[in-house]
Amino acid sequence: MAKLTVLGIGNILMRDDGVGVRVLEAVRDQRSWPADIEFIDGGAGGMNLINVLEAAEKLVVFDSADMKLSPGECRLIGPEQICDLAGEHRASMHDVPFIETLTLVGRFLHRPAEVRILAIQPGVVDHGRELSDELKAAMPAIVRAAVELVAEQAGADGQEGGQ
Repeated sequence: MAKLTVLGIGNILMRDDGVGVRVLEAVRDQRSWPADIEFIDGGAGGMNLINVLEAAEKLVVFDSADMKLSPGECRLIGPEQICDLAGEHRASMHDVPFIETLTLVGRFLHRPAEVRILAIQPGVVDHGRELSDELKAAMPAIVRAAVELVAEQAGADGQEGGQ
């Protein structure tokens, strides 16, 4: 079992909605990470992630979220900061919000001991594979923050081991 699971969520066919997956790819390829860090492309998320979430000891998530910020701005949040299941406004951009899946896993299965979410404000969510100009420009800063988060959560400098 991986000590740390890093999950990128997003639909790469919907422009900025796919930023979580794009950040995951950049972080994974940035350096040689210890073998006990598992990088997973979660696609559009939803209930397909139940097994991944149940197996995770610690979890870092990269995802787009409508936080009413400027495109490309990001925030490090915990699951408790996402609107609850009964809330009128859902921050997640996916059909079955990530937080609902995580809540169900916690209620009926085993939830990761620690969950950190790097939420990224999308600019354009529409058909297409390219990120918006705003997100392209913000990617170096987003990836830096994401690399720091993964290294911190892994408790390692990330200079040894493999993927």
